[in-house]
Amino acid sequence: MAPQDIVIVGAGFSAAALVIHLLKRGFPASHLTVIGHGLLGAGNAYGCNSDVFRLNIREDLPIIFSEDPLHFARWAKVHVDDHDAKTHAGYFYLRRDFAKYINQLIQEYDPQRQLRQIPANVINIQQNQTLWQLALDTGESVLAKNLVLATGNMPPKWPCPIHINANKTSEKLAAYSLVENPWSGEWVQTINQTDDIILLGGGLTALDTISALENIHHRGKIYIVSPRGKLPPEQATWIRSQKPLWPSQLTPRTLVRFMRSYLPDASVHSVEWQCAWEELRPQLNEIWQGFSAQQRAKLSKRLGWLWSLYRFRASPQSIAAFQKLKQQIDIQIGRVKEVQVNDDDISVNLNNGTRITGHWVINCTGVGVDGLAENLIINKIAIADALGISIAVNKHFEVLRTTSTSWDNLFLLGPGTMGSLGDVVAASAIAAQAERLSLQLKTRGQRASMDRPLSA
Repeated sequence: MAPQDIVIVGAGFSAAALVIHLLKRGFPASHLTVIGHGLLGAGNAYGCNSDVFRLNIREDLPIIFSEDPLHFARWAKVHVDDHDAKTHAGYFYLRRDFAKYINQLIQEYDPQRQLRQIPANVINIQQNQTLWQLALDTGESVLAKNLVLATGNMPPKWPCPIHINANKTSEKLAAYSLVENPWSGEWVQTINQTDDIILLGGGLTALDTISALENIHHRGKIYIVSPRGKLPPEQATWIRSQKPLWPSQLTPRTLVRFMRSYLPDASVHSVEWQCAWEELRPQLNEIWQGFSAQQRAKLSKRLGWLWSLYRFRASPQSIAAFQKLKQQIDIQIGRVKEVQVNDDDISVNLNNGTRITGHWVINCTGVGVDGLAENLIINKIAIADALGISIAVNKHFEVLRTTSTSWDNLFLLGPGTMGSLGDVVAASAIAAQAERLSLQLKTRGQRASMDRPLSA
């Protein structure tokens, strides 16, 4: 196969956002190759079959085009028939409808279907002179002039060992009653209404799971295992009305001190508190990037859990579902140590000695591992970021090969850049990255064309 101009690894939202912006800038679809499975743009976040898994943000916040921030809101009003989307805090649409929106954008920019998508996984990346050679699990090999890693949020993995008794009954029980990745929503079709459910984790995924259970009128016990026992607050009708006057020469300590002083003495569920919180957020990425790797690691270790709690607030529909099942829900404070599949049930052992038994265990921790990123670090193509969760990049999304040098044709886009660039998880933040990177790649392509010698 001839070298491809741009190869994008991943087929979720991060990859789709970059494709959309490249096509929008006039980059030929035939010069793009996407490597990944499934509907381009769906991924783990939006590839849901559930009728209740919703975006946790209102309709005006998933911004794909900076010059037209309400594009999705207008599209949804025309193309989505969902009376349950409307709440007091805005419209919260289904995740699968957002995937349809993204895929329709791709089709509009590539009506001839010239974009090539290879349904495969990349198992290895290595240099081949000035190119990148990708080995796929299909046995194919792809050469890339420019390579963009856009794998997004990896499928969650079990956060603890799973022990299965060596008999057929236990093996059968495990096959149906252990849900490692709940994001598709298919598991809910096989749950009995009276089954006892154990959820590992208490974030948005747990609330989505509870919404799915409420939708089938579940009557069994629901255990939530959470290290601190706190669930995400409900989204309020917040708006940003002013910009904070940040002090100069911030350190992690003065950052925390200023944020505490700026936030009002009010409930985190209130409009007042959430307005102030959201007014702080726009400058935080720039501040984060000014900190050293050691400062970032220290700040994340100390306050990362609190940031996630207040940053990822829930849709009103999810909170309503929780309230309906509240009498059946038992929140267990602790960390899961191991899961044991027995002859007739499943037990979860916590680090504090507590033992919980049920019929199903659903992994809602959201913890995934990017094996490809780990491979690049092991092979010394990349270095780890400050948080040790992905590979490090500079502000141009170029993968760092050392702390001071980077590749000029290897890029990372999306949630994996969080350790280097800050809060890059929301669709709008990822789309903003894609918009900037598409301009860089388009400019680079134009320069390459100008540098080519004229034919005789």
